[in-house]
Amino acid sequence: MDVEIFRLNKQTSKGKLVEFLNESSSQEIAALVKEKLDDYNCSNDVDTVLLLRSILIGSPIEGGYIERRFMVVKSVIAWLSNEEREKLEKSKQASSVVNLILPEIDLLPRNMLKEAAMDITGIMNENKPVQLRILDLFSKIWNVLSATDQLNDLSDIFQSLLEAEWNHQLIVGISSALNEMELTSPQLEIIVKHMTRKLTEMEMEGVPPFIYQLLLLSRKGHKRLVLNGILDYFNSTSADDASRMEGTVMLHITFAIKQDKDLGDELVKLIKNNKSSQLELFNIACLLSAARIHRLQDTIFDLFKSSIVSIYKDKEKSDRSLWISKYSPLDAEMYRQVLLDVVEKSASGWDQVVQSLTQLSLILMDSSTNNFGHAVTTTSRSYGVKGDGPHEQVANLGVDILLRLFKYHDVVRGEILEQITSRIVSRSDNAKDFLRLLENIIREYPDAVENYLTNIKDTLDFLSFLPLATAQHLLAAIQPIAKTNEHFRDGLILVLRKSLFAKDTDGRQMAVGGFLNILNDQLTEIASGENDGQATAASEGVAFEILGLLRRCFSQQCEIRTSAYQGLGSLSQQYPSFAGDIFELLYAQFVKNFERDPSSTNPIKLEVCVENATNGGYPKILEPIHILLANTLKAMNAIHVKSLPSVTRDTLSLFKANMKSFVLRLSRATLEDFELLNASSDMATHIGLRNTQYASLLVAMEYEYTDKGLTKKSSEMIGILYKKRKALMGLLTGSTNDKGKKNSGFQVRSCVSLDFISTLLLNMFSKEEKDTPAHDLRKDIDMVQFIVTSTCDSLRSSIDDEYSQEDDRHFKLCVDICQTYMHILTKEDSDSTYANQNSTKKAPSVLVSIAASILSIFEIVNNVWPKKFVEFLNEVLDTSVETNQPHNPIKKSRNRVIVEVVLELKEVVTRYLSGRTPIYKEVSGIMHITSFLIDRLDKKNEDYTARSLHVVKWLNNLARERPIEDSVLAKDIMSLLIRSCASVGELDHVQSICEDIHLFTGDLEMGVANDSQIEPDITYQIINLKTFSTITTQIFEFLDSSLDDLTWCTGRLKLCAAGPDEDKIRKFEKEYCKRLISLMIILSELVKAVLTDVHAESLFKTLVKAYRTLHTFVKYKIVYPQDISPDFINVISKAGTEITERMYKFLTVYGQSQQQENVSVKKKGKKKEVNLKQRAKIQRESRMIPNLIFAVEQFERHLIQLSRKSRVDFMQYMKRSTSRDFKIQMSLINQESSEEEEEDEKAKTEAVSNDSETEENEGPSTKRARRDS
Repeated sequence: MDVEIFRLNKQTSKGKLVEFLNESSSQEIAALVKEKLDDYNCSNDVDTVLLLRSILIGSPIEGGYIERRFMVVKSVIAWLSNEEREKLEKSKQASSVVNLILPEIDLLPRNMLKEAAMDITGIMNENKPVQLRILDLFSKIWNVLSATDQLNDLSDIFQSLLEAEWNHQLIVGISSALNEMELTSPQLEIIVKHMTRKLTEMEMEGVPPFIYQLLLLSRKGHKRLVLNGILDYFNSTSADDASRMEGTVMLHITFAIKQDKDLGDELVKLIKNNKSSQLELFNIACLLSAARIHRLQDTIFDLFKSSIVSIYKDKEKSDRSLWISKYSPLDAEMYRQVLLDVVEKSASGWDQVVQSLTQLSLILMDSSTNNFGHAVTTTSRSYGVKGDGPHEQVANLGVDILLRLFKYHDVVRGEILEQITSRIVSRSDNAKDFLRLLENIIREYPDAVENYLTNIKDTLDFLSFLPLATAQHLLAAIQPIAKTNEHFRDGLILVLRKSLFAKDTDGRQMAVGGFLNILNDQLTEIASGENDGQATAASEGVAFEILGLLRRCFSQQCEIRTSAYQGLGSLSQQYPSFAGDIFELLYAQFVKNFERDPSSTNPIKLEVCVENATNGGYPKILEPIHILLANTLKAMNAIHVKSLPSVTRDTLSLFKANMKSFVLRLSRATLEDFELLNASSDMATHIGLRNTQYASLLVAMEYEYTDKGLTKKSSEMIGILYKKRKALMGLLTGSTNDKGKKNSGFQVRSCVSLDFISTLLLNMFSKEEKDTPAHDLRKDIDMVQFIVTSTCDSLRSSIDDEYSQEDDRHFKLCVDICQTYMHILTKEDSDSTYANQNSTKKAPSVLVSIAASILSIFEIVNNVWPKKFVEFLNEVLDTSVETNQPHNPIKKSRNRVIVEVVLELKEVVTRYLSGRTPIYKEVSGIMHITSFLIDRLDKKNEDYTARSLHVVKWLNNLARERPIEDSVLAKDIMSLLIRSCASVGELDHVQSICEDIHLFTGDLEMGVANDSQIEPDITYQIINLKTFSTITTQIFEFLDSSLDDLTWCTGRLKLCAAGPDEDKIRKFEKEYCKRLISLMIILSELVKAVLTDVHAESLFKTLVKAYRTLHTFVKYKIVYPQDISPDFINVISKAGTEITERMYKFLTVYGQSQQQENVSVKKKGKKKEVNLKQRAKIQRESRMIPNLIFAVEQFERHLIQLSRKSRVDFMQYMKRSTSRDFKIQMSLINQESSEEEEEDEKAKTEAVSNDSETEENEGPSTKRARRDS
């Protein structure tokens, strides 16, 4: 039959073919079609496609043979419903057959098309693999029906398609077919939702092509819906092995964005507008991948930068206001962790984000310095690293990301190191952060750095040209390489040798530091004993080579010698086996300046130590003999005598003999022996400068001998030597400087050792009292002062010494010294000689110095050992340690220990204020300690509120009961009280203080201040004429800060309101209203008071902030007008009755007082005088009052809108302002009243005056009078 049909089809006339087909039954033809479709080998030499074509030619439409044509189509559809993967020829034959059938679709009537489409959807519903070319037929049928507007048919087919069970192998094909179909917007929306739901049913390998088809489908519309579906799917998927598949999808998304600009914009908007989506790993990765597209690069990086900076800023505010975080927690660490997780994923399939992450990290590090430049400075442990601010944390995040990228990706290592080199060499503001990054890279990934040593070596060529702090930090960063890589170390030594003779001092000092680092590394290798003999010998050879190079420094400038002496002294203590060599080196230098002749009273050759001492030139210290001697003694004390060679022993004996002679002669010498008593000390002359340098050297010759320990005899010698020092200090402070003024602030830093000074302090103030050798030294108040300050300085220097770190010993010394200081504080009272000895001098008293030293030690411990801070405080309090009683420590919470220390200080404060003459400066020092401790309380601990209330109670009673007349102390007490009250939400005390301020200044209704002789009956005795201004300023600062926090809190309230937890939202808003009402009440007391001058101006600014906060809150409520709580109504009521009404009264009284002031000035005949202060005040007023009125009007305008929407009459509480006769410049109104703006006031005033021609000739007074009227 097939042969016959094929033969008849070759004839020119097709009539016989038609006749033959007519004679055959439909079943025969259908069977033949089915048979030939399964025939892939062209049996009987009849091709399947040619046979089908012959049947279609033999079934002309005009002859009414449409049924036969449709039968062929249905047979093809039925044949395509089985995939038969084992028959590879079927795919090829299916393509040929479908290509033949597709044109026939256009010729079929509507009912047949619908039937064919329904057959295909029925096949899909069988959930079995089918030949994908069947979908081409389906899309063609759909488009033909769509062109004829057969909506009912299309609706049935569409519904059948959605209800079908799509086989997982068919999903991608269907999505491809949907791209070819003409869909309406509602249909497209439905199918997109349906397809995104299918994502969860797919196997992993099928997801990328399916998403690619989805992205192609997005070109027709509903881009946001497509992106939402894709992002939601991956954010909810947690497959461990899906990284590579996700990476492929990101590439598809990036490619689609390149082809469709709107899709990229939609992705950015989608993630930008949904803050929570920025915490999703896949979302961030998609943005980073899209950032490789040039047109989106700046937009995406700006989004990242602003989001990261803002979240850290918000975190800082949230930590400051703990009550806000209770309702709207904010965890910046989550954002940081997401970015770091992206870096981790980039190592397992997300390669396309690597370049974007690198660029983003660099932007973050640069942006942190654009906001506040921080130059590289020499770091010290005791002062800590200031890295808690939002910008520092942003820079830290950039460093962490680049560090991990360096770990995982060799492709960016070279670029990262190049960026580091570029920032360092160009002296960038953020060089400090890049140096820290380099240090971490070298320390953590030394093997990876080996291949890039050339990059680092190139940086070494610039060492001598860098700022000293930068160069020192760079040397510290590369130290591990120099320690392990001999070739690199030799190159570094060569660079340092050149720098040792550089022109500038910084280059030389850097070289000394570099040599000391290398020497430290070599001595560490030798001391470890892990190397074989050959390696040890090599290390010793390098060490002696470095010592030889350092010896050359001994002939250079004073600063260079000082660095070398101090470094060698520290290394001798750290490595006793090498101390003998260092000692000989330093002793040889000391002998050059030591006068060996015992008949000479002056033991030091001062003319050698001071340059230009005798030739009349400008004198300066050349040899820091005091530092040389101090470090020689360090080396001597570190030596193990038994292991010394005989030559070194002889040198040691000789040095000890010289030291005995040195101390003896120094104790007997007078100022005349040093040609200083009658010599010129006038700093304006070269001779005076020379003599001052002499005296400076002698001042630093302090008690540096430890042969016999601390005995009665040695204590007497210490006293004698200190008297010499005191006389010299008196000479220096009595001299004049180059400007002819007294050198009252002259200071010479002590270089006494920590061992000596701490031993002396502990011995002087031992509990055994008079039995100690140094007890008699306590009688010299100046000496006690010196020892107190020197102990803290020596402790800090010893802890900061990078070559000699003994943490356990230093921690124990901190405890002992602090216990001694606390013992002195608690023992003394207001009549103590340690308090009053400097009553007529500007220098602090001993007790003030002790309080400052305690604070310094607290800071040191908190910075160096933050985890042991509570343990430290506990030991300071623990008396059983001091009395050698059984020590059974009880584990206490952090807050409990801190508050116990505060209560201990409370007793000291009470004692110091209860004497005949209160000692305010000493109490102020103790309040600084208290403030530091209060700031260390853990706000997240459960007992924080209870502990803080103890402090609040004490401070409140102190302010109520003590008539303190010192403004500095009053500021310290009130600042701490207000801050503590705010932290626990107890603002009643602040309100009471404001009530007393109101009473003290007088009531506004009376029109004048309280100038009567009768003192007002106030509760807080701390408020008086001397302290009123300071306390009022503190109140305004608190109000400004609190209002700023509440304004920011409104944004958090909005975010919380978008969530589902209505009960939480209600509680949050209630707490917000409670706080705002408290601030309104506090502010109302100040509005009622008669405030003048600077306090009146502060009130204006605070009122503006208050109305802006209210305005922001009202705008938030406009979005939710149906939820008007009684608390909110109470806020508006307080704002209207307590603030607004009295504010207008205040404006009236203030304007009248200013007019009276102007009249009094005119009566004094000062019309022509230019009073700059008055003019500046008028210019400020010309801005403050319009600013305030505008803020009120904006608040009332939105309040009216809220009244209309909520149907609650809020305006019943408000007193409307009278019409104003000045114009408010909208361009100026939103600018802050800062110092920079005050400089532009003239230009802004001119801008206002241009509003009317009549203002051109008016003076400032005329304008103000017209405004106030």
